[in-house]
Amino acid sequence: MSIKELFSKEAVNAKRQKEIDLIKAFSIIMMIITHCIEELFVYEGHLPSEIIVDVLNRTIGASAFMICMGIGIAYAKSKDPKAYLQRGISLLIIGQVLNLFRYALPYGIGYLVTGEEASRKLVFLVFSSDIMQFAGLTFLVLALLAYLRLSELMIFAVSVVLNVSGMLLSLKVDTGIYALDQLTGLFVFTTSESYFPFFNWFIYPAFGILFGSILKRVTDKKKFYLYLLMTTGILTAVYYLVSLCVDQPFFVSLKDAKNFSSVGFFDAVMQLFVVTFLISLAFFVTGVMPEKAEKAVRFVSGNINRFYCVQWTVIVCIAVILSSIFEGSPAKSAWACYGLALFVIAVTWLLVYVYVRYLAEGFNRFISKRKYLWYVLAVMICIVICKWAYTGQPMPNLFNDYLA
Repeated sequence: MSIKELFSKEAVNAKRQKEIDLIKAFSIIMMIITHCIEELFVYEGHLPSEIIVDVLNRTIGASAFMICMGIGIAYAKSKDPKAYLQRGISLLIIGQVLNLFRYALPYGIGYLVTGEEASRKLVFLVFSSDIMQFAGLTFLVLALLAYLRLSELMIFAVSVVLNVSGMLLSLKVDTGIYALDQLTGLFVFTTSESYFPFFNWFIYPAFGILFGSILKRVTDKKKFYLYLLMTTGILTAVYYLVSLCVDQPFFVSLKDAKNFSSVGFFDAVMQLFVVTFLISLAFFVTGVMPEKAEKAVRFVSGNINRFYCVQWTVIVCIAVILSSIFEGSPAKSAWACYGLALFVIAVTWLLVYVYVRYLAEGFNRFISKRKYLWYVLAVMICIVICKWAYTGQPMPNLFNDYLA
C-alpha cells in the first residue's frame, strides 16, 4: 500500500482515539511530577530530575498537552464559532479561579500568618499567563478563524506567522508598567510572568487540529503510525542530539525557562515531530494495554483540565505548608520529592473522582443559572486581590526566580 492509499476522502476514523487518550494522560502525569520537582525540591545536580524538568518537560510536556487539545478540537462535532467563544471565555475564567486557589489563597494566608512581603507579592501571580489562559485565548481566536471559515491548513499557517511574530516581539513590548506587561505577556513574551504566550504557542494546538483532520481520514492506522514512527524517530533523535550537544542558535528551548516560554519557530517545528513520534509510539502501546489500564487512561484523559487545576492547588498548598515548617526546600531528598509526587497524584485522582461522581452535575447546574454573574465576580475578585498584592517592583516572576 502506497502512502497515498492510506487516506480516504471521507472521515473513516472518527471515533475516540486510544493513543491520544494515552498521550493526554501521560502529559498530565508528567506535569504533576514536573511541578512537584520544581516546587518542592532543589533539583539542580540530580540527573533524573534534570532530565524530567529540563528536557522531557520542555519537549513533550506542555507541547503534547496542547497538541492533544488541538486534536480534540478536530474531532469535536461542533465547529460553531459561538461555541468556541463560550468555551474560550469559560477557560479564561477557570484559569483565573485556579490562580485564586493556587496563589491568592495559600500565599495570602501565608502573608497573614508570617507578615512576609514576599508572600504578599506572590499573590499578584493571580494575574498571569499559564496553560489555562492560553487555552482560553486559543478558543477565542478559533472562534474568529471558524467565522472566517479557514481550513485546518490555513489555521496552521496563521499559527506559523504568529510564532515568528512572537519571536520578533519577544522582550520588545515592555511598557515599564508591570501590570500592563503581565497582561501583554498573555500574547507575547515580556519581562513579567509570561509563561505560554499565545503568539509563540498557538502553533501546537493548530498543528493538533491539522493532524486530527488527517488522522480522521486514515484507513490503516498501523501502517500510518509505522511510517511516522520511523521518520519522526530519526528527527527526534537528531533534535535531542543537536539541542543537548551542539552549541547553536536555533534549538535553544532546552537551555532555560525563558527560552522554553518564548519558544521559537525552529524548536516548535522539531517538537511537533517529537510529539508525533510519541503519539505513534503510544498507538502501539495501546495495542497491548490491559482493559483496566485503558479505563484509567480514559478517566484521566476525559478529566484532564480538572486534573490540571486540582494538582496545582494541592502542590502549592503542600509547598506553603511544608516551607513554613522546614527551612529551605520542602523535600530534602529526591526520594521525598517523588514520594510527594505520588501522594499528589493519588490525592488529585481522589478529588477529581469525588467531584465527577458526586458534585459535578449539581455544581454545573448551580453555576449555569447565573453563569456570567459568576464570571464577572471572579474577575472583580482577581482585580481587587492584585491591587492589594502589588507593592511595587521588583515583583516575583521567572526572571528573578520568584525572589528566591
